[in-house]
Amino acid sequence: MHPEARQISLAPMTTRDSLQTLWKESAELFEPLAREVAAATGWLVVNPVRYGERWHARFRGCYPLGARPLMFCGLNPGPYGMAQTGVPFTDLKRLASDLPRLARALAAAGERLALPGLAPPELRPFLTRTFESSSVRVYRFLARAYGTAEEALRRIVFVNPCPLLLIEVEGRGTAARGANRTPADLGKALRDAGSLRERFDAARVVVVCRALELLAPRGAVLLGRDVVKVFGPTLEERLGATATLE
Repeated sequence: MHPEARQISLAPMTTRDSLQTLWKESAELFEPLAREVAAATGWLVVNPVRYGERWHARFRGCYPLGARPLMFCGLNPGPYGMAQTGVPFTDLKRLASDLPRLARALAAAGERLALPGLAPPELRPFLTRTFESSSVRVYRFLARAYGTAEEALRRIVFVNPCPLLLIEVEGRGTAARGANRTPADLGKALRDAGSLRERFDAARVVVVCRALELLAPRGAVLLGRDVVKVFGPTLEERLGATATLE
């Protein structure tokens, strides 16, 4: 475990919905860190877990997670995926086409599955596409591996140990403005921010450890080199090397 993680604690579980508990606790844990990162980097930092709960709650209701799921760990929410739908690795197009049960539930509740979805006003000026690249790849995998995404999401769970969306507001050139940043970018951006990067990574480890407690996954898949670096040792220790894929 990351040494800083031992000094961070989360609230005890108070609900039978383990995924809801993980969702809520990760949002609360990162709330003060979001303010610190925004102040230190000048980035736009938003928390999709906060405003995306009403869609994520219906997602949980439509696809109750079975016992011992396979857990996929990613970096953090993307501006065209979870930031707009409240569901990790899921953009509006995939939600409408691959998750019909959820789409019907949202429509019945009066929600509009139209761009920019749930994206808050401060994020919308930086949105230039209509899809999330990772969502396209992930949903292709789900269909091939499980037949349908709806079947897959009862057996696997996607966890973003960092629930924050990080957007570069002012950068060099038009390409940098509005660029999606990840926890892997924080090392350089926070060079003069003392222990903030260490505390940030420690909080990510805490969320992963809490996910292990609440979800009891049979194994974990780590998506990206930074994810492997930060979580690999903890997951191998808890699950074993053969149950941790990088």
